[in-house]
Amino acid sequence: EVRAVSDSRTAEQLAIAQKWAPFSGVLFSEIATDLIVEHRRSEVEAARILAYAHAAAFDANLACFDTKFTYWFIRPSKADPAITTPIGLPNHPSYPSAHSCETGAWVTVLADAFPSERPLLAAYAHEASISRLYAGIHYRFDLEAGEAIGRAAGRLALERGGLE
Repeated sequence: EVRAVSDSRTAEQLAIAQKWAPFSGVLFSEIATDLIVEHRRSEVEAARILAYAHAAAFDANLACFDTKFTYWFIRPSKADPAITTPIGLPNHPSYPSAHSCETGAWVTVLADAFPSERPLLAAYAHEASISRLYAGIHYRFDLEAGEAIGRAAGRLALERGGLE
């Protein structure tokens, strides 16, 4: 699948890969801030939402990198040198996708804080995750495992403190 995308990458796929090339947390922090303003949350509510989201993302990244360095799964372009990578190739193992781990955590916390925005957040999560496949740096199973890790970290953050 990664090779097929690499061989026929569209302009739209390239744009998505480049949009999400920075750490996804940077973009999700902006999304969260926009939602906080749009939904007129107080400073205390805003601080709480951002604190839980950042804590969940941090925990997701810890679990993600623990998993990466347990399994040491090869990157697609290392397994098949014909796969092109239009963004930089990370210098750590492929499985699971750190973007997907972080994204899963952010979306879980933000969906709890802004239930009416779940469809929008799900769309952002999908785009952030699939961007890594479009970039030729992850397999689909990397994305799926990362999203699961992130969702678990997000649920844990919410269970431990909650966003009333």
